[in-house]
Amino acid sequence: MARVRVIVHQPECPLGRLGSVWSGLGCDLEVIEAWHQPVPESIGSADALVVMGGTQNCLDDHIWGWLPSVRRLIRSTVSSGTPFLGVCLGLQLATVALGGRVHRSDHLTIGMTPVGLLEAGRDDPLVGGLDGADVVHFNDDAAVRLPPGAELLAVDPSGQPQVIQFAERAWGVQFHPEADQAIFEGWIDHSAASGWQERAPMTAAIAASRQVGEAEPALDQVAQDLGTRFLHLLEAPARVRVA
Repeated sequence: MARVRVIVHQPECPLGRLGSVWSGLGCDLEVIEAWHQPVPESIGSADALVVMGGTQNCLDDHIWGWLPSVRRLIRSTVSSGTPFLGVCLGLQLATVALGGRVHRSDHLTIGMTPVGLLEAGRDDPLVGGLDGADVVHFNDDAAVRLPPGAELLAVDPSGQPQVIQFAERAWGVQFHPEADQAIFEGWIDHSAASGWQERAPMTAAIAASRQVGEAEPALDQVAQDLGTRFLHLLEAPARVRVA
């Protein structure tokens, strides 16, 4: 049975669909709620690390005191070759932890957005089957410089990084495969104080929420595909990447 260590940053950003997929496949999920539980220094006996999203900026250490520990854990996990998946904030934390740069985007990306695989992503073992699939976005920040050795696998319609491969077994997705309509609506309510409505009107958020609800079957399939592929990667032997 695969054992996955998961870092969750706030109650409003749970494992959602991914948790259902992995539990259904018999995965042992060790969920660490970082706002009140200590973040471990290493991956321990787990087979993989997953870092979920959150409303935090990835460098707001003075507000969210656990973020430096999460970045250190990501760095040690990736350097050891252990499988890693970062979702939204998890992608951003990995970007800066591994030597890249994240910055506030010039626009809020919210709602349903297609996956735009680049040539490098079309045969990728994690996301290769998702080209053109509609996925959920809710992000203010974006990776603006990739870490050394990282490869861009997909971009959103505005050209911002959507999927990054950080190392042979380390990925980040800027979209939210875990999100359903209830989670999405929770983000709208919880993050109102962040000022996102200055960048996108509430009417756009409500319309996006409705679209998420209408796309439930397709979003279930995306989570199933991504979640299943990630677990298969835990069992697959390491590949040799050709420069």
